[in-house]
Amino acid sequence: MMARAGVYWQGGDTRWQPRDLVPLTNTVRADVCIVGGGFTGLWAALSLQRLAPGTDVVLIEREYCGAGASGRNGGWVSGWDDALPKLVARFGRDAALWLLDASRRGVDDIRDTVREGGIDCDFALEGGLVVAASPAQVDGVQEAAVMAHDVGRDDLFRILAKDEARDMWGSPATEAGALILHAGSVQPALLAQGLRRLAVEAGVRVYEATPMLALDRTLPAVVKTPSGAVVADKVVLAAGSWLALVPELRRTIFIIPSHVVATAPSREHLQRLGWVNGRPFSDGRTAVHYGQRTGDDRVVFGRGGGRLGYGGRVIPAHFHDRREIEEIIADMHALLPATRDLAVEWRWGGPVDRTQHGLPWVGTVGPHANVHYGVGYSGNGVAPSNLIGRTLASVALGLRDDYASSPLVCDPPTYLPPEPFRSFGARAVRGAIERCEVMEDKGLTPDPVSRLLRRGLGVSMPKGVHLRRPKRSG
Repeated sequence: MMARAGVYWQGGDTRWQPRDLVPLTNTVRADVCIVGGGFTGLWAALSLQRLAPGTDVVLIEREYCGAGASGRNGGWVSGWDDALPKLVARFGRDAALWLLDASRRGVDDIRDTVREGGIDCDFALEGGLVVAASPAQVDGVQEAAVMAHDVGRDDLFRILAKDEARDMWGSPATEAGALILHAGSVQPALLAQGLRRLAVEAGVRVYEATPMLALDRTLPAVVKTPSGAVVADKVVLAAGSWLALVPELRRTIFIIPSHVVATAPSREHLQRLGWVNGRPFSDGRTAVHYGQRTGDDRVVFGRGGGRLGYGGRVIPAHFHDRREIEEIIADMHALLPATRDLAVEWRWGGPVDRTQHGLPWVGTVGPHANVHYGVGYSGNGVAPSNLIGRTLASVALGLRDDYASSPLVCDPPTYLPPEPFRSFGARAVRGAIERCEVMEDKGLTPDPVSRLLRRGLGVSMPKGVHLRRPKRSG
């Protein structure tokens, strides 16, 4: 069977049902207008109804709910357990532990919502497997587990010996591993489909095939669409990678793709690999490999990284890049030899909103402080989007709770260089990371220039730095 350039979650799973899309065709009034029908927007809508029942919420989506990253990702469900060192370094121990536990509550909320709402989406929590595919990856893979032990949180991880990790992953390249105990997997498009249903049942008015064309930052704000508008007291921007088009956010995130393949179903091959439903995996690379076993016994395997769009733009290669797909298939076959005789039946990609520090935040723009946004998942958004959606709801409602006052509610934490330095620098850093990791996986020491450039991933520039155009002479 020839591989289809389409999203398996949305085209190969018969439980996913496309609907007749209802666009907005007039001007409507709302308390809150949410722009974006992915996980962030849907969780924000549900949280608004939970916190303040009767809030009049309108949600608009440029395509259909779950069309973006929410319905295209690898299906990992985990909080920030493995980001604990990053959280501590950025926010300090106490704030880091609060954020960690808040992200874990997000996992619990997804579980409870799926169960109570009757969402059929293969949700299961059997742990998240993080593996080292070379000796160079071992310390990074186990860093969070070591820190968790140091702060008295041995409930977060189980460090795996080489043989146990290899039996769970099925790769002869395995060197070590760690199991995130409170993690699992989901069919992400079906989760988005179910959340949309619950939002509508809660009274949220959902309009799909309705892109935002302009935003008047007035009081009330006006969200303009092709055939109508939403006049709202508060606006929540939850459009993922497309938020790079917002002027204030243009230099805060860069857009990278992540590409995924799905094989033909085969229970025999999945048993040979040792994979179980609800236990996804990832490795220790920066351009991470990840995957899971689907409910119908397919191998889903993906990798982050690829071509960047100039100025943070989303480009066609973010959705399908033949060269990236071929490299991912080669990686899958090299790491998991048991997949070599499995046909690849689906291949797809999608843009990812990446921050320099790897964590999202919630901010506010506009002269009247009535336009809020959440952005920057950096590849881990299925569970953290629940936390960000909950936080956006508290901020939009003007609550003074722990969520609205968390360290995630802030101005943009970092700023990227202006173009063209941004694109040139990002390509150089990406190339250096790839060279370093290939060399390290072979047990070799990368060259000094590549090691130096790799550190550029975290370089931030002042907000006010802009490129001045040279004056014309004459």
